[in-house]
Amino acid sequence: MLQIESLGLVEAEKAIAARKLNRPMAFAVADSGAEMIATARMDGANPRILRHSVRKAYTAALMCRHTLSFKLDLEERGGALDQWGDLDLTTLPGGLVVQTKDAFVGGIGAGGGGAHDEEVARIMVRAMGFDVVEDKRR
Repeated sequence: MLQIESLGLVEAEKAIAARKLNRPMAFAVADSGAEMIATARMDGANPRILRHSVRKAYTAALMCRHTLSFKLDLEERGGALDQWGDLDLTTLPGGLVVQTKDAFVGGIGAGGGGAHDEEVARIMVRAMGFDVVEDKRR
């Protein structure tokens, strides 16, 4: 029997509750199949910020890598997002994969914090009880 590990609502709620910046942001948590578990948009955050956060979590979970790592992969091979045929993929910073020692279990996205999106995403991953997977190229 196939057994799949995935983030659930409990982890998603911990991640979203961990937001630290005092500015309007949006957050998304995707399961191992890249489906959204939970999203949140703070008062004052533009609705497009939530859309970007969802795309970040989706990309991280689907591609099993951080959005910036995905960007590096594309640059290294001279590729582009449109080659994937999926308009929901993004290389914007702030999308992180969530992984146990044995499996990819989901992705998270943070948006609206500008240069702090990735920092906030890291806080979210740690709030769920996971270590942040590091890309050795960065």
